[in-house]
Formats: sequence, C-alpha cells, structure tokens
Amino acid sequence: MDKGDSLDALSRRFEQLLQRQGILDEQGDIPPAMVDELSLQLQLKFRGLLANMVELRGLIEVGRDVRRGKLLSAAVVGATQCMMEEVCHELEGNPQKQ
Repeated sequence: MDKGDSLDALSRRFEQLLQRQGILDEQGDIPPAMVDELSLQLQLKFRGLLANMVELRGLIEVGRDVRRGKLLSAAVVGATQCMMEEVCHELEGNPQKQ
C-alpha cells in the first residue's frame, strides 16, 4: 500500500472520528458554532497538535483531495499522514462527544 492509499483510509477514519466528537456534522461540514476557532476543550484534546481551525480544515481538505485523486507532493502527503495519525490517536483516546 502506498502513502496515497494509506492516507485515503486514514482520512476517512479521521473524518469519522471528527463526526463522533461533533467537530464535523453528518454532511462532513464544520458546524457554524465551531467555524472560527477550536474550543478550549478541543485545544486540550489535541494537545498542541492543531492550534486552530485553519489547520484542522487543512488536514480535512488534503484528505479529501487524496480521495478525489488529486496529485500532491510526497512532503504534503507525509506531513498530513503524520498529523492525522497523531490527531486520530488523541480522538480515539476520547471517543465520546464532550
């Protein structure tokens, strides 16, 4: 399995975990109340992995780009995969909505 394939599966898991936490709604969108910034609760959950919603949206978009077949540099794919794995690990440690 190449990095693109593994990032495809990881991004699906990432979005599922975000939905379970209430960070993404059923349609995969960030709820209006959360659009501008991460709540203090989420900042603590992500433990410095993601500082703001721009970073979170960036991870979501790169994962979606991979699933759409968009060509991305190996550096972008590698960095995104690393960050998603770390965020998924944190989310899996706290799978219930807060």
